[in-house]
Amino acid sequence: MHHTFLIGLLVLLGIACACAIGPVQQPAFAQKKTDPQPDGKRKDYELRIIRVGNTFQGVRFKVSSGESWVMEGDKYEKIPEAAPVPAGEYDITLVTDDTNWMAFRIDRLSGATWQLRNNKWMKVKEPEDKTK
Repeated sequence: MHHTFLIGLLVLLGIACACAIGPVQQPAFAQKKTDPQPDGKRKDYELRIIRVGNTFQGVRFKVSSGESWVMEGDKYEKIPEAAPVPAGEYDITLVTDDTNWMAFRIDRLSGATWQLRNNKWMKVKEPEDKTK
């Protein structure tokens, strides 16, 4: 009788443990990447920030036009252009040596590149086409 009681108790304990663990989970399948904007529109502004010594530099830009602003304290100041800039798909990279900083802008569609010199975007000259 004592053994029957122990076996019954162990069976009940096993069932309780199995219920507490829950169902065996199936491995997760890769999920499809969802569009971050439900309406299908992409975000047109981006911000690049870099540490320079004990401070930072920040540049906000519009991806579709290349228009850009540098952070000056608590406000943005527009970065002037040396010439008109066509619509495109722009990106900006900031680099530093802990004392000075530089910025480069590229149109990902055409490859056109600008360097920020004296707080003004200057287009980098393209190589001459030697096949002509």
